[in-house]
Amino acid sequence: MNLEELREQIDKIDKEMMVLFKKRMGISLQISAYKKANDLPILDAKREFEIIFKKKKELNDDSLWPYYESFYKDLISLSKVYQK
Repeated sequence: MNLEELREQIDKIDKEMMVLFKKRMGISLQISAYKKANDLPILDAKREFEIIFKKKKELNDDSLWPYYESFYKDLISLSKVYQK
């Protein structure tokens, strides 16, 4: 494969990720509304820890884990900011 074809694949994946990101953030707003209606805090540190632990097991790739962990923690952080 040449460089242009590889870049086209990345562009396609980026578009798919954008659709999923928008969907995820929309659900984050629904979670926020639920938490506010039920007087629950935005932050649930125990759940975040459990999610990160689960994602590490699911990824099952030690060489990629530091990057995915950073990506996922940023995603969680963005969701919390968006929920406020």
